[in-house]
Amino acid sequence: MRRWAWLVLASLLAGCASMGGSSLSIPPINVAGARKPSNPLTATIALPPGTGPFPVVIVLHGCGGLSSARMNEWATRLNNWGYAAVLLDSFGPRGVTTVCAPSAQHFVTPADRAGDVLSTAVYLRSLPQIDGSRIGVLGLSHGGATAAWVTQRRYTDRFPGLLRASVDYYGPCRSPETYGDVPLLALAGDPDDWGNSALTCHAFAAKLRPGQPFEVHTYPDTYHAFDAERSTAKKVEGHILAYNHDSAEDSFIRTRTFLDRTMAPRQ
Repeated sequence: MRRWAWLVLASLLAGCASMGGSSLSIPPINVAGARKPSNPLTATIALPPGTGPFPVVIVLHGCGGLSSARMNEWATRLNNWGYAAVLLDSFGPRGVTTVCAPSAQHFVTPADRAGDVLSTAVYLRSLPQIDGSRIGVLGLSHGGATAAWVTQRRYTDRFPGLLRASVDYYGPCRSPETYGDVPLLALAGDPDDWGNSALTCHAFAAKLRPGQPFEVHTYPDTYHAFDAERSTAKKVEGHILAYNHDSAEDSFIRTRTFLDRTMAPRQ
């Protein structure tokens, strides 16, 4: 019976992935400092070709929510690299659509979303087509700030080994004194002033102890959302958003190299 259930779930997940992804309903768990949503977390999982179990990356949207086409682009990119992708919605279950305005940012914080990430990672360990020992997270903007935040010791001490890697795309890096042992890669544009991710992440690096697994790379003449290939340059809340082909392509190479190294199967 257990084998039959495994095969049914595997078939459903593989079939839904070929159609763009399968919906997940994830029970939130209690995490200190995080406000749980009143409803289950929702996400879409997309699997790469093959039978698995696959390493998986939880992808975190920015302040504008899950609707961005860039999220689907990231799912496709990760699938092409051999990773399952989980597009996690932190806003819908809370009845929030955006936190981009300064006056709205308290509605959902990186600390709240850290709880979402950990809840999702715990849930993913129950899926037979996911390698529960190889779970990473990648966040964009507000999601990038969350990806950096969730590497703190207070989380790694409670959930040792749950996350293998974290990638922060243009989100600020905060509280270096609390950083744990999850390898973290930060990527940002030097003139990007929305969160000042380049400045904060370089300052973060300068305060770490030798050997802590943090990497930061920043790009000249590169602004917020530089990976958004199909978008046009614009201003949001007074900040420049603009695609940069060279920076984006370099960041993809760095991200794949980082994930392949940090999330490789343990010997």
